Amino acid sequence: MSTSNHRSYRCYFTPLDRNGIPVACDTGVLPFVQVQAPNAEHAQRAARALTGCPIHTAERLEAEVLA
Repeated sequence: MSTSNHRSYRCYFTPLDRNGIPVACDTGVLPFVQVQAPNAEHAQRAARALTGCPIHTAERLEAEVLA
């Protein structure tokens, strides 16, 4: 698949401890990874493969339009 169809996504995930149990974030802010994917579902799958952690949300990042 051509990368020209891909968009940037920021995927927030829930960290796991060494036993695979989700860990609460002290600050209340989830860590994230940014991936290129054709849609949000593919972005979540890619983020899961990268982190090995459950993905909370995937947000599409829009390019800023300069006037």
